[in-house]
Amino acid sequence: MTAKKFKNPSDVHAPFSSYSHCVEVTNPSTFLFCSGQIPATQDGRILARDSFSAQGELVIKNLKATLSNSGAQLTDIVRLVTYLSRKEDVAELRELLNRHFPVNPPANSVSIVQSLTHQDILIELEATAVM
Repeated sequence: MTAKKFKNPSDVHAPFSSYSHCVEVTNPSTFLFCSGQIPATQDGRILARDSFSAQGELVIKNLKATLSNSGAQLTDIVRLVTYLSRKEDVAELRELLNRHFPVNPPANSVSIVQSLTHQDILIELEATAVM
């Protein structure tokens, strides 16, 4: 049986938002490596860049669907890699992650990049999950 321990050592600063410093996984039976999910609708339309919140929620929806296809869910994620195209969206990112990962959040790295693959994309999330 897969066991996950979400760790925040006492001799390291407290996480600044919804993430764990380390996730220890023992006896995983299945690994899922999810490509970066972007704010694209099912028909391939990219959401306008006027709402980070709307883009973030669509990215989470796409991530949930990607995981669900293999029988997984957000709670199976142990690692996120987050790309933002604007530094001013960090506070909203933290709110988004707090809403969707309120307990045992995955390890996460956030990078502010010059641009993503489409001029309107504000956020991209890639994930590793274990089941």
